[in-house]
Amino acid sequence: MFQESIQAKQALCDTAKETIVKMAELLGRAFLAKHRLFIFGNGGSAADAQHLAAEFVNRFQIERPPLPAIALTVDTSILTSIANDYDFDDIFAKQLWALAQPGDVALAISTSGRSRNVIRAVKWARENGVLTMGLGGSSETEMDLYCDIILHVPSLVTARVQECHITVGHIICAHVDEMIFGRGR
Repeated sequence: MFQESIQAKQALCDTAKETIVKMAELLGRAFLAKHRLFIFGNGGSAADAQHLAAEFVNRFQIERPPLPAIALTVDTSILTSIANDYDFDDIFAKQLWALAQPGDVALAISTSGRSRNVIRAVKWARENGVLTMGLGGSSETEMDLYCDIILHVPSLVTARVQECHITVGHIICAHVDEMIFGRGR
């Protein structure tokens, strides 16, 4: 299992370096322009959204001021009221509608790339001037249509895709910190 995990990350490194750097640069520029990051996904991807939001708001590896990142997965009252009164497919899009402004960034995380609520949110975001980024699985899906930039993990195993997503998230955090704050502040 360790070898399989290592191989997935090596395959990602071989195919996605430029995409990861581009994502970090776009996000860093958005933060420098005083825009916010909204992150969302389901299940393990929801946990990744919360994890990455915490890295940006608190700190990653250097002491620095907080960066404005919000996980749209944390408010159970908002999530359940939207799911109950409207539709589960609207739980992220409706929050973006309430909170996001043109120039903000929406980061969609989906191992399958087929989650209706994630697709609906990136579609809304793209149609409303929000920069859309995606972390997906191995194949192109409808999510690709609405992401300005998307990274595909070259693995069919959900656990390996999730491991790669959090690795990519950490690399993006490190690049953004370096871009905005320099090294070892």
